[in-house]
Amino acid sequence: MKTRAILFDLHHTLTRTKESVFGLIRRISLQNGIDLTDTTDADLQTAFREADRFLAEFEVKNNVGAHWGSEPEHWIEADLRMFQALGIDDIEKRRILKIEIEFKYEILETDYEYLHEDSNELLTQLRKRGYELGICTRRHDDPSGLLEREGVKDLISSVTWSGVPGYAKPSPFTLFEASETIGMNPTLCAYVGNLVEVDVRAAQRAGMQPILLTWGNPEESSKTEEQVIIKRHPLEILDVFD
Repeated sequence: MKTRAILFDLHHTLTRTKESVFGLIRRISLQNGIDLTDTTDADLQTAFREADRFLAEFEVKNNVGAHWGSEPEHWIEADLRMFQALGIDDIEKRRILKIEIEFKYEILETDYEYLHEDSNELLTQLRKRGYELGICTRRHDDPSGLLEREGVKDLISSVTWSGVPGYAKPSPFTLFEASETIGMNPTLCAYVGNLVEVDVRAAQRAGMQPILLTWGNPEESSKTEEQVIIKRHPLEILDVFD
């Protein structure tokens, strides 16, 4: 392969979480007087989708930038719709804001998300082999704090992120951002992710070599085309770039 730079997704590619996002929202809501104990994951998923639909329409209609969504205040209306979808109509906006502040704190400032046990070794070995490394992730917040806490920030040459439609994967926007920052033609880059319709599609649209890593989502391996490299465990990526 002609690859000289390798870009990575984070969630279920390089990182795990200590609990599901559903568990996290239940816990934080309960701390703020809203008991979602009897609410199923399916109900929460439906409510999340309702909030996501509203948010996506809002972001595009208002032509927000790639990094919009980093402030807790940005999420009040979307969270309001999530709770309404769960049958909770009388929640005050100040309580929603408090929940959102605590939610972002958990995600950004704690060990809620952490590196897969093999990710540090993978990144270290690839860097020793001379590859430039980058992170391109579909989220509304800068993940640099996570990389710093996990001790791999110095291995990474570029960190790009966006959760805004048009900028977020499967758009190749963050992948192009990363290749430009690194100073590498996109066709000399590989992109490693865990979802076909998000990560593989973004890599293909950017002209990069797509690699599907399936430890977190093994069902994704049946959705790919022949030209997509599939690996089950993080350290197997080293076999591709030896």
